[in-house]
Amino acid sequence: MPSINLFQLYLRGWKLIAILAVLGFAFALVFSLVQTKKYSSQIRLLITQTNVTGVDPYTAIKSTERIGQNLSELVFSSSFFNGVINEGGVDAGYFTLNDEIDKRKEWAQTVDVGVTPGTGVMYVTAYHPERAQASAIAIAVANQLAEQAPNFFGYSVRVQIIDDPLPSRFYAKPDFVSNLGFGLILGFLVGSAWVLARVRQIR
Repeated sequence: MPSINLFQLYLRGWKLIAILAVLGFAFALVFSLVQTKKYSSQIRLLITQTNVTGVDPYTAIKSTERIGQNLSELVFSSSFFNGVINEGGVDAGYFTLNDEIDKRKEWAQTVDVGVTPGTGVMYVTAYHPERAQASAIAIAVANQLAEQAPNFFGYSVRVQIIDDPLPSRFYAKPDFVSNLGFGLILGFLVGSAWVLARVRQIR
């Protein structure tokens, strides 16, 4: 059985690998260009509790972090969405209000909410084709979180806005760098798999 030199196989097939890598890059570029371009705007909030006397700091932080996670889920409820839409400055026409499925899908693609691990700091990031609307949505979500948190977790819980909204200078969606990198790597892997498949043919 002849020995197979993988380096030589790659050397012989480098043109095919390069072509497929470029094709993957090109497809990723086209995919990114046809998507709706959106700016982002992020705002941060601080979650605090007033009745933590006698509780060790670790437990207090974990409790605050848990509240933040629950609030993150609350953001994607219909009642919360309606509260945001009623805030001044948010363009309700951007969302498909007469279809619940489309509305929830659009809302999930518009807002990203989370908690920084080990802290009581919560972040809200909004995405929109217009930079001003992205900031308006982020502010509206933050205001609703501050207003509704005591209703769900008691008046000992406070949510305070600690940052002004920070809009992105460039488009945040789609992520061109990640998409193009993924397309390039995928094309390279497909080309490599094609070259390695020739090993079985030789054998």
